Order: sequence, then C-alpha cells, then structure tokens
Amino acid sequence: MVNGYMVNEMKHILILLLLASAAMSVGAQDTFNPKRTIKEVKAQLKAEKYQQAEDILNKAMNDHQEAKTSAELHYLRLHALRGLATAENRNMFLNTRPDTAKYFTYINRIYEFGFSCDSLDRLPDRKGRVRPSYTSYIINTLAAYRNNIKSGGKYYYKKDKYDDAYRFLDLYLTTLHHPLITAAKDYKVDDDTLSIARLAVYSAYNAAKHPNVMKYLQTAMKDTIDYALLCQIGSTSLMTMNDTTQALSYLHKGWETDPLQEYFYVHLIDYHVEHEQYVEAIDIIDQQLEVEPQKRLLWFVKGKCEQCLDSVDLAIQCYQKAVECQPDDALSYSSIGGIYIDKAREVYNINNYQPGTQAYTRAKRQQNQIYEQAKSALENARKYAPDNKALWHDGLMEVYFKLNLGKELKELENEK
Repeated sequence: MVNGYMVNEMKHILILLLLASAAMSVGAQDTFNPKRTIKEVKAQLKAEKYQQAEDILNKAMNDHQEAKTSAELHYLRLHALRGLATAENRNMFLNTRPDTAKYFTYINRIYEFGFSCDSLDRLPDRKGRVRPSYTSYIINTLAAYRNNIKSGGKYYYKKDKYDDAYRFLDLYLTTLHHPLITAAKDYKVDDDTLSIARLAVYSAYNAAKHPNVMKYLQTAMKDTIDYALLCQIGSTSLMTMNDTTQALSYLHKGWETDPLQEYFYVHLIDYHVEHEQYVEAIDIIDQQLEVEPQKRLLWFVKGKCEQCLDSVDLAIQCYQKAVECQPDDALSYSSIGGIYIDKAREVYNINNYQPGTQAYTRAKRQQNQIYEQAKSALENARKYAPDNKALWHDGLMEVYFKLNLGKELKELENEK
C-alpha cells in the first residue's frame, strides 16, 4: 500500500516531467532552420504561390532575429511581393475585382524590403569583405515600380487618406537621389518633382502633421504655382509649432505675393494688435490702404488701434472714413458715439465743481454739443443695427438723459 507522501511525490515528479517535455517541444518549435525555410519558400515561388511564400517569410521574420537579418530571405520576400503585385495589377487591368489599396501596399513593401535587403547584402563578411549579391535585382525591381509610388500618393490623396498619401509621396521624394534609384538604366529626375512636393505639403497639412509640412515646403515653393497658398500653409503650420518669427516671415511673403489676399495682412495686424503693438499694426494698415483705400475693414481697425493709443480724434477720423466706405456701418457709428460720450464725461469731470460760474456754463454748453454728436452717431448705429442693442442702447440712454430728451428716453426705457 502506497502512503500519501509517496503519492504526492509521484505527482510532483510527473508534473515536472510534463513541464520539461512541453519546454522541449516549444524549444523545438522555436528552432529556426534557414535552409529548410529557404527551400520551402523557393518551392512556393516556383509554384507561383506567392501568398504562401509571403506567409512563411512573414512568420519567420516576426519570430526569429536570424530570419529578420537574412539578406537572402529579404531577397526571396522581394520575389514574393513582386509576384503578388503582378497578380493584383493583372486584376486591375482585367477589372476582375481588383484591390487597388492592396496593390499599393505591395509596392510600398517592395521598396521597404528592397532597401533593407540591400543594407543586409552589403554587410561585411568575417574577413571584412563586402560582396553584394542582389544589387542588380533590387535596382531593377525598384525601377519597375517607381511611378507606382507617385501613383499611390495621388490615389490616397484623392481618397482623403492624407497620412497614407504623405507616406508614399515622402518615400518617393526621399529616394530621389538614392544610389539604388539613380543606378537604374533609364533613370532621370522627373519633371513633376515640384508638384509632388506640393502634394506632399498638402497631404501633411490636411493630416495636421505640421513638421512634415515644413519638410517639403521650401521645395514646393520653388514653383510659382499656389505660392500664396503655400505661404498661408507655412504660416499656419509654424504658428501651430510656436515658431512665431518664421510664421510672420511667411505672412509677409504671402502679402508681398498677393496684397489683396486678406488672410496675410489681417493675420499680421491681428498678431500686432494681440501683442499691443499698435504702431506696427497701423504701419501695416497704412501700407494696405495704399492698395485698397476704400477698404472699410482697414479704416475700422485703424480706428481701434488709434483709440488704443489714446489718439481719439484720429480714431474718429478713421471711423468716419469707414462710414464713407460703408454707410450702414453700425460698428463704426457705435465707436464714434462711444468716443463722444467719453469726451462729454471728461468735460463734466473737469467743470462739475464750478456750478453757477461762466466757465461751468461754457462747459455745459460744450458738453451738450458733444452729446449731440454722440446722439447722431448712436442713432445711426440704432438705425442700421436695430437688433444689436449692445451697440447703442446704453449710450443713447445716457445721451437722452443728459440732453433732457424725456420723450426719447421714455421710449427707450419701454423697449424690451
């Protein structure tokens, strides 16, 4: 009869044996046999079973570092991917349910493994010798699909897949002068390189990848096509990247190129106003007024800047110019009225301690005249923007009260 202790010991030994067996099994599965893998892949390639070959290679490279660094396996993977791309291209040509996105994925991977195969192929052997075996095949393969890289970028751009579009366009542009590309028999720099750079900029911008925008912006701007738009994209991207100095330079370039484009001078003015640089803002406005003397917006903003500099008389002149450009400009009328009310209050504050004197009487008369000017401006603001009471209601309440216009004041108080 076996006691409990012996039973437990036997169970323990059995578990250890099972674990050891499992470990040996896993180890056997993890063992990488390069010759066997190469033989299996070549057999699949010979049978034109390119997907099966790709699956074997993909698993080997994912599971084993030795496979990942094998130039020969990368070379065989190029064959598999080229076979897959050819088959998909045939489907596209025959219109037999083609998968265009899959085709471009194959092309991208052909380039990926082409460059990695060459890098591995050029590693020195134990004696320090570099004897590449696959260079010619890699060069010919990359050359065969060169135009497809551009086409992939354009395809994804039209699909609004801007990250994918940029990936292809960036690959094309960064390999323009790569030795594996320039060594092709019929190599020449394409005439549309600048347009490809421009499309890369648009793709990066639409994908909100602003550093990528700047990578090709200067190249794209070597062409005059869409130059002003590229300046706008550059300034926006640089502002997002907190590079204010360069952003302003692009705004100035765009402004010089297209002085009628509001985007550039408005953003320049906004920047200076935001930083309370009113003199600089006025300088830009004055330059633009030489181009557009009847631009109401410019006169209005200049009035605000002059007002911030306490040049209220110049501000009134600017607002009046704005009204001349746009007679129903309620904002400018409101601004004029506000300035006159401030002037009237100032007169009162200076003379309110002298009631009964001639100076007080003169001041009162002057104050009423100023309130009359405010009344005229604010009533025009009310006329042209009756629903926007913030522009005129409180101001008119004060004006009517100070001028003893009881009827008008009561009417205004009764308005809901």
